[in-house]
Amino acid sequence: MDLEDQKINQSSQANKQHHQTLIVLKEALSDFQQTFKEGISEYELINQLKKPPYCFFDEDALADPLILFQTHFILFHALYLLRNDWRQAQVGELTISALKIQLSGIHAPQSGIAPNDPLADYYLDWRNLLKTNDDDVEKLLTSFWSKMAGIESIEVYSSAQINAALADLSFNSLDGLNRQTLKQQYRKLQHEYHPDKGGTVEQAQTILRAYTILCAVIDV
Repeated sequence: MDLEDQKINQSSQANKQHHQTLIVLKEALSDFQQTFKEGISEYELINQLKKPPYCFFDEDALADPLILFQTHFILFHALYLLRNDWRQAQVGELTISALKIQLSGIHAPQSGIAPNDPLADYYLDWRNLLKTNDDDVEKLLTSFWSKMAGIESIEVYSSAQINAALADLSFNSLDGLNRQTLKQQYRKLQHEYHPDKGGTVEQAQTILRAYTILCAVIDV
């Protein structure tokens, strides 16, 4: 088998694994139909999917930024696929956002051309997951990821929040702090306190929250 054939075979195997993973995840999400009617946040849903009987996501799924993005993307990819299935079966209309995922009654059909849904287009395109790297994720931290990490989406943080974030990342003040220094310290602490290195998920999430806050308040 030459190199090109190996690449094709690996791509085929990856696609097959991706398809099987989504089938399992969609089946798991179908169990949450009643929960979706009541409404649930993405953060809460991921935490439930980490527990038995699902155990679908790793314990550090909300700790590392890149893993967080990958977890988020895979979940939303499956949710949009499920939304399409439930629309076709007239189960209901699934509204999907980080703050709330909720199932409501079937909406009345609209005549004419269906409206564009750029979010659905983004999450249904698996290539968007494959091409996103650490730098791309860090650009998202100061806005979307603050909600995912349990931080209120506000432009101005209180002195107490900023001081706590500084302490969590072992800084004394904002004076002289720049994005590069912040990134280096964040990565150092994430490596030190990562669950695989003897830390805990709670410690890793605290570091992520602190990094998110300081990214929002320091000069670029």
